[in-house]
Amino acid sequence: MKQAKKQSKAASKKSGRKPVSSSGSAKAPDEFPPTVRFSATIHAREHADPDWIEKLNIDRIPDPTGVIRALVTPNDCVRLLNQGFEVRLHNAYPVQPVNPALIETDASFKRWLDTRIKAIKKPKGSKAR
Repeated sequence: MKQAKKQSKAASKKSGRKPVSSSGSAKAPDEFPPTVRFSATIHAREHADPDWIEKLNIDRIPDPTGVIRALVTPNDCVRLLNQGFEVRLHNAYPVQPVNPALIETDASFKRWLDTRIKAIKKPKGSKAR
């Protein structure tokens, strides 16, 4: 038995493949976080199921022209193509952390809300004291 394991390790070294872990499965490519997302439009084939939009299982972006727009990962693209949809990619966006300057603080939001509430409560014809 030990000799068979040695031979399989030697064979994997020759082929350049890495041996599979003891659990018996290697990490699938879809388990890695995406580094890019695509702006895409998704189109159904002519004889599509009437409920094809529900089968997308992605977050869609409203479009005034009726086109189905979405921000998709490469894995989403593969899944949609395998389901028979046509996916047209328009732009690529790198996945990165949110700029801290864009995050609203509790204090700044409270100030904004207070000014809005004061504007609502204040009668239109009255002067400020």
